[in-house]
Amino acid sequence: MPIRKISDGHCTVTPYLIVGGVARLLEFLGRAFEAREVLRLPRPDGSIMHAEVTIGGARVMMGEPTAEFGPMPASVYLGVPDCDSAFRRAVEAGGTPVMEPADQPHAGQRYGGVKDPSGNIWWVATHIEDLSVEEQVRRAKARR
Repeated sequence: MPIRKISDGHCTVTPYLIVGGVARLLEFLGRAFEAREVLRLPRPDGSIMHAEVTIGGARVMMGEPTAEFGPMPASVYLGVPDCDSAFRRAVEAGGTPVMEPADQPHAGQRYGGVKDPSGNIWWVATHIEDLSVEEQVRRAKARR
């Protein structure tokens, strides 16, 4: 059987977070977004070289910074069935609110943002309306 060119469980694009406190981040993601830990590879000093979780059907990878690769917190857009409850769980799990959930008519989405203990911002979003690209552009222009 030929070797797959993309590893099992991964998509063409997979976020990779390089942040301090990966163990704390793994705990936060489990409590906030029901992330399931798939892999954890420790370094001899006890820091985490590489870890992976699944959230819904998506994989997120992460590791502790090194001298070569410093911390690189990110902004991650996470589609969820109920952004309000996901936002509340994330705050209860230790996240810091950056934007309360609100309807975004230009996007057909309701979303809010929470900063995790490692500095990443998680935009939790629920699709609320199907819009054409043209309608999104029209509504975005009307917001100005």
